[in-house]
Amino acid sequence: MAAGSVVGNVAASRDGKKVVSGTWSGLVTVWNAENHEKVTEFKAHSNWVRAVDVSPDGTRIATGSQDSTACVWSLSTGERLLGPLGHGGGWVVAAKFSPNGCLIATATLDPNAVWVYDSRNGRHLVDGIPIRVNAALNNSLAWASDSKQLFVLAHDGNINCLDASTGTTLSTWPIHSNYGMCISLASNGTFIAASAGSSVSFWDTTTREQIGSVIEFTHDIWTMAISANCDLVISGDKRITFRSLCGILPSYYYAALLTVADHIVLLEKNRDLRNELAESERAANAQKKSLNEIIRSLRTDLHTQRTSSDEQRTNLEGTTQRLCRQLSDSQDTINRQDTIDKTIDSLRAILHARDDYSNNEIARLKQINQELRVQLAESQHKADSLIHAHEQKHKCESLYTQGRICDAAKSLMEMTNTINEDVRANKLIVDWLAEFTDRCVVMLERVGDEASNTEKRAEAVAAYSIALSLGPLTPSVILTKWANIVLSRGSVSDALSTAAKFTVPRFVVDRVICEILEGDGRFTEAAECFRQMRNELREDTNMQNQRAQWQDAFRDRCIEKLEKLGDTARGSKKHDEAIERYSNALSLDPTNLDILLKRSNELIEHNPSSHIGYEGKHAALYGMGHHGEAFEAFTTMLSRLDQSPDPQLRELRHQYVDASSAIQKVVEQTIRHMPRVLIDTVTGRLYDKAQQAAAFEELPIYDELRSSMTTRTRLDRARIRSEAEKFYRYVMLSHRWRPNEPTFQMVEKTSIYDLPASPANSKVQRFCELVRYLDFQWAWSDTCCVNQLDKGVQQESLVAMFRWYRGSSLTVVHLFGVWSESQVPGCLWKSIWNTRGWTYQEYIASVVVQFYTEDWKPYLGLDVFNHKESPVILSEMEQAMNFATNELVTLQPGLDKAREKLYLASMRQTTREEDIAYCLFGIFNVALPIIYGEGNQAVGRLLEYILTRSDNVTLLAWTGSSGSHHSYLPADLTVYKEIVPPHVPSRIGTAEMDGMVTALRSSLPDLSVTTALYERLYDLPPLSLSAGRLRLPGIVFPLADLVPVSESDLESDLPVYRAMSPMLGDLEIKTKDQLSGMEGLLLIHPWISPLLDRDFSCGVAQIDLATRALRLVVRLRQSFGALLLAPLARAQYRRVATDSLIMVRVWEETSLTQLMDGIRTIDIQ
Repeated sequence: MAAGSVVGNVAASRDGKKVVSGTWSGLVTVWNAENHEKVTEFKAHSNWVRAVDVSPDGTRIATGSQDSTACVWSLSTGERLLGPLGHGGGWVVAAKFSPNGCLIATATLDPNAVWVYDSRNGRHLVDGIPIRVNAALNNSLAWASDSKQLFVLAHDGNINCLDASTGTTLSTWPIHSNYGMCISLASNGTFIAASAGSSVSFWDTTTREQIGSVIEFTHDIWTMAISANCDLVISGDKRITFRSLCGILPSYYYAALLTVADHIVLLEKNRDLRNELAESERAANAQKKSLNEIIRSLRTDLHTQRTSSDEQRTNLEGTTQRLCRQLSDSQDTINRQDTIDKTIDSLRAILHARDDYSNNEIARLKQINQELRVQLAESQHKADSLIHAHEQKHKCESLYTQGRICDAAKSLMEMTNTINEDVRANKLIVDWLAEFTDRCVVMLERVGDEASNTEKRAEAVAAYSIALSLGPLTPSVILTKWANIVLSRGSVSDALSTAAKFTVPRFVVDRVICEILEGDGRFTEAAECFRQMRNELREDTNMQNQRAQWQDAFRDRCIEKLEKLGDTARGSKKHDEAIERYSNALSLDPTNLDILLKRSNELIEHNPSSHIGYEGKHAALYGMGHHGEAFEAFTTMLSRLDQSPDPQLRELRHQYVDASSAIQKVVEQTIRHMPRVLIDTVTGRLYDKAQQAAAFEELPIYDELRSSMTTRTRLDRARIRSEAEKFYRYVMLSHRWRPNEPTFQMVEKTSIYDLPASPANSKVQRFCELVRYLDFQWAWSDTCCVNQLDKGVQQESLVAMFRWYRGSSLTVVHLFGVWSESQVPGCLWKSIWNTRGWTYQEYIASVVVQFYTEDWKPYLGLDVFNHKESPVILSEMEQAMNFATNELVTLQPGLDKAREKLYLASMRQTTREEDIAYCLFGIFNVALPIIYGEGNQAVGRLLEYILTRSDNVTLLAWTGSSGSHHSYLPADLTVYKEIVPPHVPSRIGTAEMDGMVTALRSSLPDLSVTTALYERLYDLPPLSLSAGRLRLPGIVFPLADLVPVSESDLESDLPVYRAMSPMLGDLEIKTKDQLSGMEGLLLIHPWISPLLDRDFSCGVAQIDLATRALRLVVRLRQSFGALLLAPLARAQYRRVATDSLIMVRVWEETSLTQLMDGIRTIDIQ
């Protein structure tokens, strides 16, 4: 069964058919134990499930987790039934169902506590008993079989017996250790097993005393259980171990138990078999007496049963007689006790059945009686309601007949508000209510009309109001009549307040009022009423479509009229009236920018010193897209606030900001690491840093940013940065220079596009056009964007070029000599571009690259934006560089991987000798002076810088000619055409090294010299440079008997010498230097650092000193490429460049003492 994650806990159902597992990822899985298939799986927690348990009935799962919660789930569906049960934030490390399944006990860490819950509803029963348990997987809790007591093994080694209903500690006793891990209770409840570390002790649950002996396991115990028959203890860590308890505990703790009178009694522990039988006899006699009492009780109960028949009584007496005979027989033997128990159980069952039947019949009759009473009460209530309704109906009709229409209508409203559902279900009453309501409405309208015609407006309003209160179907003509009268003699708010009592829909009322006000020309009041209506009815979904259509039309009519009234007032110089009209219109539609601008201009003209008008003008112009004018309005607003005599307004000024300075800072940060000069591909002109910064201020987005970010809370630097980075994206050109390239001086005063026609000029022009086509504004070409006459600019460009290419949005590669009509795969690999020194770092530094042929067509027609992601390009570049693509992307500016970088540069050429070094300044992050004319000393200065700051001694691993700078450095970079030089001893595999160390250890019984050699070499100072001399540590080997060979090397035509070293043997040297007659020659082994096991990250720190020393000796006996040194004055040397490797090996006969004598640091010129 594959759980998919580390399983943190498992549990099984009581019937053994289901297994539940919880994982570290929070998943809970239910498995079929028979076929090992998943039943269900669900995400129970967000962290490690540390505890799972299955309820006794096998239907529920309890879980506890490191996410501080416990839950109860359905075992069949995975549905959460309870939880999460709160635990105050601590890890839940244990969760156990009680044997009856009604309770759940949990234990937590931080806080350290034990909790008890009702498993049916999740209610806290015992809340946070302060006991710290161990984090062992769900093994710190154990329930007693009666579910009333809970045993807890604390972390400090104490067993706590708790009352499960109250949390009271009933008893506490220590185990054999002060560090408790797991606890398990025997199924018969007689003893407890407790573990600590790798040991287990046993305790009597009654006496609380230790029993048996402590047993030891070979492993720490992380989980533990006792078998069902109590004779085995099972433990586990990485494996499961079974230990028998025979001979460890007395047999009566795990032997078969006697059942007497439905409860378990343990046999006396230290009595022999006779005492056990005597005790059994006494128990049988006591049971006989108890049975006699039960029989007498049964007889009494049988006589008192009202519904018992004579036949049943006779049967019961016969049964009782048989029982008496059986009891008398049981005095001779206790073995027949089971039969007596069964008979008594049968009698009890008969009696219980009769009692249940009687009780059920009584309960059924009581229920029927109760139902009849309820039905009678309901019928009486309905009758009373109908009688009361008829009385109210009679009253209404009587008042109507008397002509008291208003009183009749009020009585009708009272009746309508008080009748219940029973009355509303009566069709006669409902029909009458509808008919009488219609009569009242007609008569009330007539009464209102008569009062209105006689100028009795109060009476008319009262009559219309009552009619409108009778029902939602009142004719709208009545509402119109009411509104006309009310609005002619009162305010709109009074009308709306009165209308709140009507049963007419509120929208209908508001619509009528608004239309009447509109018709009367009271547009200000109409706007106020409309605004109030819109706010109150916003959440009302009734009549939503109809209301929306009317609202839009009315709002537009009102706004149009208010705007015209405002325009008229403005033309008459009535500023206050115009402002009021425009404000009312804006209250209906705050997004109307034209009206907002008009009102703002009126406010400015009315009070030019106030900031309010300018604030509105800024908002209107900004919304219209006039960002420049909006910013002017904003700056004027700020000046008005600054000049205000009101200190509160001057304080208000502090919440506003001018975003110009923030934009300027972001722009400066954005262009700081860009090239000093760029080509604006729109104009074709060169832009320096100041012009680049100013270009952003000419963009529409600049005014938009300034006018939108007016307060500190609105100042969005992230958006400013995003817009600046988008604008300042630039494209770099990587190409092969050709004659007559356009220079900085040629383009400084003119446009790229105005240059005279020539192949070189056309290249830059086509490049700029391509950049513009690709939607970039800025371009860079080293031909015209670097002032070659300014040494400071030239120096900066060489050092920063790698960073510029790395920061570009795109690098365009122009493949000189590759034409679109003749191109085939492989042209890039063989192109001139791939042989140049400058293009090496340009390709490595660029993140996104596109290759174009000489006639500016995409190489091979590639349609991906980044050609570096094309498998074709990657394959060709890997062939061209002879370097793995995945390793190429790891090369970063700095001194690391120096050998790899020099290897790639060794296959490149430059036009000027010094440029092969200068083109590497960026990739090595070197800032050295540019000195054209110094020749190969440029390579020497670069290598010297790398060597002394990186301590990379492999830079000395070369063969060829020495440079003019120093003898230990080569004349050019072509000597680095091997990534891993053969000079350095090869790596030995682990198994081979272990075997060689073992053999060497047996041959060197005294390891003191070995460790001394290791410590001497370990303490050597690192490679350094002092006063132009290289101080090189290593092991030196003197040469003797140097003689020239009569014939020179046939291939190189160089002299060949033979020499002898006492520790290395005979060797040959091939060099153009004249060595005849020279004395004091030395060979040096400088590759010490890689042999010393300095890399402690690889586990070397776990190796003892003697073993490390032996590993060093093994490596010192490998072949290595030695460097040849010739003596100079004052104990100094020069390196003798050789045409081939001097591969040597220390003789087996060479002692370690001789090697120690050769350890020294040599000064090399």
